[in-house]
Amino acid sequence: MKITGIEALHLRLPEVREIADGTQDCLLVCVHTDSGLTGLGEVVSCSYAARAVIAAPRSAPFRHGLAAIAVGMDALDAAAVFAALVAGTSWYGPGGVVHHAISGIDLALWDLRGKAAGLPVRRLLCRDAADAVPCYASALWPDRPECVEASAREFAAAGYRAVKYGWGPMGKDIELDVALVAAARAGLGPQLQLMVDAGRCWDVDQALRRAERFAAYGVAWLEEPLRPRDLQGYRILCDASPIPIAAGEALALLDEYEQLLATGHVHVVQPDLARAGGLTQAQQIAALARETGARCVPHAFGTGVLLAASAQWAAAGPAPLVEYTQAPSPLARRLARHRMAFSGGRLHLDDAPGWGVELDPEIVSRYRVS
Repeated sequence: MKITGIEALHLRLPEVREIADGTQDCLLVCVHTDSGLTGLGEVVSCSYAARAVIAAPRSAPFRHGLAAIAVGMDALDAAAVFAALVAGTSWYGPGGVVHHAISGIDLALWDLRGKAAGLPVRRLLCRDAADAVPCYASALWPDRPECVEASAREFAAAGYRAVKYGWGPMGKDIELDVALVAAARAGLGPQLQLMVDAGRCWDVDQALRRAERFAAYGVAWLEEPLRPRDLQGYRILCDASPIPIAAGEALALLDEYEQLLATGHVHVVQPDLARAGGLTQAQQIAALARETGARCVPHAFGTGVLLAASAQWAAAGPAPLVEYTQAPSPLARRLARHRMAFSGGRLHLDDAPGWGVELDPEIVSRYRVS
């Protein structure tokens, strides 16, 4: 099965606010083959830049776009395509937006592998993969503590067993931060898990003060309290924090994850399949996590394509958990057609081949960037 074309599909809402919601603008990847099958992937990056990285025509050596490199290769050999894309972009890569774009293509190739085999991707990874994955609701902090408590009660009533709030008003005032966490715990009750995403807004001392205050509310993990590459800061914080620390969603290259996990203290590592080399490299990151004792939980605040890929990957792992974005954007809620169903705190998967996702043509037509 040969790759005949790679399409970068850019979708964007008419109004995009400067808030931490990447589902207002997204980039999907469609890998077409001579078999008639098409694979779907997603890129989490700057969509305009990543689209150019994929679509750029041939130029001087090592300046080709990703599509120009991959066309003609075997669509079922994701590892070979991955290696060719890395080598072919060495002059203007290897990390950043280039690696993000490679991730989307890799995900599409795994979708193709599943479709060609007639199997969901999780069965390619593990014959005994789970058919249901625990998931947590992932939402931005409401502006005021009283709104947080009402929101948390709604998630609890909907059957979620774990909820993560992040970004929004958190970060500037420690008393407000504590009030937000307290309100979330009041709304969820004592039994449900609560995770807090700080949004990379503190130094070590500020993060440790928050962790000490948040501990009284049974926070399951504090996510990205520091800048992504503050390795020394993470070493200090993880040693001293009374609650587990999660990090890694902003990283892309394997050696970045090696450095983060080499601290030996990060409790939860969070590769985003649409940034961190797709499924091909995510498997290597998961192996690193096992060696260091960290839990590997995919970051997945994107469209239903990324959700499906992350759920399939998580279902094949030893301690599955997946992020389920609650963003209201139609690109998050309506773009991807799938038969995954949420109930009882779990995302139930069917046996559709590949990721089990198709795109809604009406949503594509309405929001496509020409």
